[in-house]
Parts: sequence; structure tokens; C-alpha cells
Amino acid sequence: MSDIVISGYYGLGNSGDEALLKCIIDDLKKVDPDITITALSGDTQHTKKHYGIKTVNRFNLFSVINEFRSAKLLISGGGTLIQDATSTKSLLYYLGIIYLAKKLGIKTMVYANGIGPIKEKNYDKVKKILDSVDLITLREETSLEELEKCKVSNKNVIVTADPAFNLVPSSKARADEILSKYSVEKDDKLIAVSVRSCKNLPENFEEKMACSLDALSEKGYIPIFIPMQKSTDLAISLNIASKMKAPSRVMDRHMTVADMLSVIGRCEIACGMRLHMLIFASVMNVPMAGIAYDPKIKGFMNYMSQTNLIELENFSAEQFTKLATTCIENLENIKEQLEKSSESLRRKAAKNAELAIDLIKNH
Repeated sequence: MSDIVISGYYGLGNSGDEALLKCIIDDLKKVDPDITITALSGDTQHTKKHYGIKTVNRFNLFSVINEFRSAKLLISGGGTLIQDATSTKSLLYYLGIIYLAKKLGIKTMVYANGIGPIKEKNYDKVKKILDSVDLITLREETSLEELEKCKVSNKNVIVTADPAFNLVPSSKARADEILSKYSVEKDDKLIAVSVRSCKNLPENFEEKMACSLDALSEKGYIPIFIPMQKSTDLAISLNIASKMKAPSRVMDRHMTVADMLSVIGRCEIACGMRLHMLIFASVMNVPMAGIAYDPKIKGFMNYMSQTNLIELENFSAEQFTKLATTCIENLENIKEQLEKSSESLRRKAAKNAELAIDLIKNH
């Protein structure tokens, strides 16, 4: 039995969510080294092995209830759990976990979440559950606006920052070691690329992205595709790479979060659809050109005061090349902006764990 149970999209192969779990555990342990933690996971053995905590199958209701009976706090987070863009079924799962915890008498915290998008038909469900939560922390202002749309009246809501801002990268030497396996030399200039399959992908997106990356390659850069979730990212990365005229690399081997950070830090800029590619780039002070396939991308870029963003539906090779070129031409200024913003966000991210431990102490 554990003091804290953490619910999220864990053990399902998404690098961003795995990074969040590591951050939450590390931040909680910094505040209270003796705290005991259980994670609800889709792959209990993987999560137990990599994070050294107890795990419970997220779909085994009996085991989840049994864990809740002795816990003091449920943490729902991080990531974008309260949304129905994936499906209403996904939304109901995470709301249901919170409801179950409340029924069993333990405190609940929505931990540095992104909220939304949420369809109007689900507003009442979200309001009912989130109004009962003991504390809600959010990773940016856009999520607060989404709660307001749902008419959530919970007064215990604080905007903090994504836990990933406290990640620690591997060494530069480790990045060079990894990249050398893909025939990348130490003095090569790199562009990190994150793409994913999604239902609103415009026609000919792969061809347009390949054309844009070819144009950037002409400036002396090698695109490095970094799949954040192989099940949805690897195939499209390979497809785009195959459509390019210029050479590129697709990083198809497993990397730890720390290694992924160090590799991104080795790049000049990051071009990304995945939110956590953009967050990882921010952590490493790497200028970024974002592709907003989901409102959370735009929300994050706004929160970071970064304007090099294109909506997926309006994607064109010419426009994206222009955005990426703007990053390249303003590298030092953008790095300074990111460094200032990231320092503040690291402190806000650490605050999430402090607030969680306070809830337990007042149990």
C-alpha cells in the first residue's frame, strides 16, 4: 500500500507521458524522500522496472480499489487527461478514477494538467467531478479557460507549469554517442523533427513536410526525426524521410527521456507537432517551430511567448520553412527568451509536488 497513487497515460509507450511520471516521482521524492508511490500503468512490469515504484494494472478495477483503500492521495496527471479529443471513453476513464477515489474517501489532485479540448456535451460531467477535487494545478492559462467553459467552480485552482521542466538531460558526450550510431558527426548541424499521425492530418502533409525539410537541408542542416510514441510517430517519420531528396535520420531505437533531452539539446532548432518535443526543446533552450494539431500546442507556445507556430490545417511547405528559418536567424535571442522563461517555470513545476505533499500532511 502507498501514500500516493498516480493515474495517467503510463506504460503505453508515449515518451512524453513517461517523462511526466519520472518528473512527478522525482519531485515528490525531493519534498519527502520517504513517500511511497503506486502508479496505475498499462505495463506494470515496465513501469516498476524503470521507476522503482509499486504498480497496479490501470484496467484492473479490483486492484485499483484495493490500492485506494489505504492511500492518502490520488494524483491525476500530468499530461492532457481531461479531454475528449481522443475519445469520450478516455475522458470518462480519468474522471471515473477521480470519482472512485473520492467515493473511497481519499484526497484528489489534478496535477499540472492540460485541460481540453472538451465537447459541450461533456461539460457537465467534467464540472461535476472537478468541482469535487481537493486541488487542481494547471500547466498553462489555456487550460484555465477550458475549465471556465465547463463552468467548473472549484476555487482551489492554480496555474503552475508542466513537470517536465525539471527533467535532467544526459551528458553531451552521451548525445554524441547516440547520434554516432546514426552516422552523425560532432560538427553536423541538426534539426530535431517530431511528427505524428492524427485524424486531422491534411492532404499531402507528408510531401509538404518533406519539401520543407529539404529546403532547410539546403541551409546545411540534417533533419533528425525523433518519434515520441512509436505506434503513431515512427511510420509517418519514415514516410516523410523517404519522400525527402536530402539525407535525414530516423531515430528508431529506444531512448531514455534523459537521452532524448540530450539529443534534442544537440540540435539547432526543433520542429514539432508533439507537445513534449516542444517542452523538451524549451528545457534545453532550443528554439522551436511548432505545428498546432491540437489546441494544447498553441496554448503552450503562447505560454512561452513563442510565435513561430502554424496551424496544422493551414500547413504549407513555404510557410513552415519560413517559420523554421526565422528560428535559425534569431537563435541567440530566442535562446535568451527561453532561458528566462524556463527558470521561472522550473520553480512553478516544483510547486506541484510541494502542494501534493501538503495535501497529505493535512489528510
